[in-house]
Amino acid sequence: MQITNVHEVLQRCIDYHGHYCAGQSLGVRIAKKGLELVAAEDQKDLIVFVENDRCIADAVLMATGTRLGRRSLKFVDYGKMAATFVNLKTDTAYRVVLKPVDHDKAPRDDGQEEVKERVLTLEDDELLSWKKVKVRLRKEELPGKPERIVNCVQCGEKVFDAKDLDGNGTVAGPFCVSCVRGAYYEASI
Repeated sequence: MQITNVHEVLQRCIDYHGHYCAGQSLGVRIAKKGLELVAAEDQKDLIVFVENDRCIADAVLMATGTRLGRRSLKFVDYGKMAATFVNLKTDTAYRVVLKPVDHDKAPRDDGQEEVKERVLTLEDDELLSWKKVKVRLRKEELPGKPERIVNCVQCGEKVFDAKDLDGNGTVAGPFCVSCVRGAYYEASI
């Protein structure tokens, strides 16, 4: 799996995302480098962790073919322009990140086509940095059917893939995360 034509891939990303922005160009470049580094021969051997829920996430998804629903795309909310690429077959992983820039001196992305295009033409080491990393994945985190399904003893909802917690200190579990740590939502009356 390689990206041979960044403009072709970028157009697919733009079509999916809905507009052209620097995040699309950056996502394609990050994906291109990550795919080169891990050299996955088959999409089934690839897992990608994306660290930002902005434009880059859509670009990486489209450029790599990974999907959240297939469990080959993982979201880790670090708010960073970075992604980690894992070749499951060879157990090789690299984290690729946008190099730090001086935001006071950097050109603003206000629709300037030359800025977006420049991202596509810079040398890898001018734009990105990368390092080999180790990612430990449990079998419950891999693509495929759920390894384990339990019901939360408090709310009764199903919890998939060992994402349950053992207990709340006084009552044995399994508990869902929202019953132990609180939910991002609250019930409406």
